[in-house]
Amino acid sequence: MEKITANELIKRDIRGKIVCFPTDTVYGVGALVDDIDQINKIYKMKNRDSNKPLAILTGSKNIDAFVEYISPEAQKYIDEEWPGALTLIFKKNKNIDDAITKGFDTIAFRMPNSITSLKILNHFGLMAVTSVNVSGSKELVNVSDIEEYFGDWIDYIVIDEEASSKQPSRIIDVSKKEITIIR
Repeated sequence: MEKITANELIKRDIRGKIVCFPTDTVYGVGALVDDIDQINKIYKMKNRDSNKPLAILTGSKNIDAFVEYISPEAQKYIDEEWPGALTLIFKKNKNIDDAITKGFDTIAFRMPNSITSLKILNHFGLMAVTSVNVSGSKELVNVSDIEEYFGDWIDYIVIDEEASSKQPSRIIDVSKKEITIIR
């Protein structure tokens, strides 16, 4: 695991790499959204259920090309709470590869409120990301713990700032007429 700043990271090619970086909630670990081999490696690293898709982090509120429909209620969440600690689940656009969504017809997006995260996302584009922990265990919230548990799995860890809230994002399903609060 190489400790690196966001400015150093954006000078590198992260295809084929797993990157850990602070968000406005907890540290995220992810890969480019179309880098299926690295996404599968994240599942192994976390011992994560393969039927549980990762969230997609975005540096932009413009996700229209990836979702089937954004309801007025969902748009209100986007306008009022992005960037922020809110993950929204949408019906995915039919052009989205099932490998990314693990066969589900939905896709989860979040736009973090972190200068470091947004710098990375705006440079590289969408990333499939999850919290840094063994699935079902508490999220790791400092670099030394992440390095101890996952140092052999992660290629780069961004050290510009600490993850701020230490709490994962809220999750709201806006894919159906009835909005459901998941977490």
